[in-house]
Amino acid sequence: MLINKINREELYDLFQVIKLQSRNAYISKDNEVKIEQIIAYLEVIHSELRKTSKKRPLVLIDSGAGNCYLSYLVYFFYANIEKRPVRIHCIDTNERLMKVNQELAQRLNFSGMHFHAADIDAYTANEKVDVVYSLHACDTATDKSIYLGLRSKAKVILSVSCCQHSLSMKSERLKAIFRHKAFRDKAIMMVSDSMRALLLEQCGYKVGIFDFVSSRYTEKNTMIRARRTELRRQLDIDKEYNVLQREFGVQPYLETLIAENTCDE
Repeated sequence: MLINKINREELYDLFQVIKLQSRNAYISKDNEVKIEQIIAYLEVIHSELRKTSKKRPLVLIDSGAGNCYLSYLVYFFYANIEKRPVRIHCIDTNERLMKVNQELAQRLNFSGMHFHAADIDAYTANEKVDVVYSLHACDTATDKSIYLGLRSKAKVILSVSCCQHSLSMKSERLKAIFRHKAFRDKAIMMVSDSMRALLLEQCGYKVGIFDFVSSRYTEKNTMIRARRTELRRQLDIDKEYNVLQREFGVQPYLETLIAENTCDE
């Protein structure tokens, strides 16, 4: 396992600074769950980057970054364990939180971490981007994160969505299923992520959807992984997308964001 390359004591020191662990080494159940998620996410990121040339810095963007737990771990791994240059840009609208994170990064001497108090829409990458990722970005922030990956021409886009408050779904043929909220919520996640995957495929990305961590750590454990290719848009993808849209009456915000044909630039 990748995480076995990390000295546990060093890792616990990191978690103490970013407040995932107390000074007496106590880790709460909630934080234990968060730690398992970010370690599993790091495994995916590294599987995508392990063959990347070490002649230039890695550039990653964490959109809807929040407390930036994942990005601290990613930076620690590449800077301290892999011993390679890395820059991570963390974007979140919470100005106070970004200021706190900046102070924590300075305390850790993580000079390659940069924090931007801004909407994801307002951020533009001015360099070649390896990975754009998000972990439980709320609602349309998931779509904005994916779109940032598209317009940044990122090699890899990773997204684990959270709540989908802006979406509602209906289906006359599946009314008996959608009557139940538990099924309806799951269906919204499945259909919306499937439509996002199709939109990414329309834009020339090879897409897979899988559970990146066990559901015992989070029910919202489904990841979209998109790798940039030179593939052209396929008619069958358009047809599949239209079928889902007609059946469920859903339009992810990502469709609106790429309506002006970002894909073909």
